[in-house]
Amino acid sequence: MRIILPLLFLPVASCTGVHLPAAGAASLDPVAFFVGNSHGEGQLHQLLGKPRFVRVVSAGRPQPGGALLLTQRIAEEGKAPRTREWIMRPAGPGRYTGTLTDAVGLVEVTIAGPRAQVRYTMKKGLKVRQELALQPDGLTVLNRLEVFKLGVRVAWLDETIRKERR
Repeated sequence: MRIILPLLFLPVASCTGVHLPAAGAASLDPVAFFVGNSHGEGQLHQLLGKPRFVRVVSAGRPQPGGALLLTQRIAEEGKAPRTREWIMRPAGPGRYTGTLTDAVGLVEVTIAGPRAQVRYTMKKGLKVRQELALQPDGLTVLNRLEVFKLGVRVAWLDETIRKERR
């Protein structure tokens, strides 16, 4: 316990305002990017524990009104594979709202050029902040997901997502 308490007061890395590198003038359209098949690979880090490899295989289908249904199969090292679904709907210029199997309540997405900020709450009061950054090739998105409990970052995922060419 003596070791853990000082960790609670460490500054949170995402508060520095550092963004993932992104394509300069391009604009990220999350519906267009995630329609079709994509796959991601990354490392999940937890405050207490060793990093774990994560692989995500996604299939996106357009829905009426410009919405997206995204089904993801997640394989996390040391755990049984699981499936989750996102539904994203346009909510105005540069904004989307929706649902996610893992979320309690609405998911909010804000687009700013080549980046998307995603926010939602999970069970047990876990707050998720996520940044997606479109890369210059237009087929790659970097994903930084951070999970907070009582304002302390308890987990983070760094992932590279690649869209499969049709």
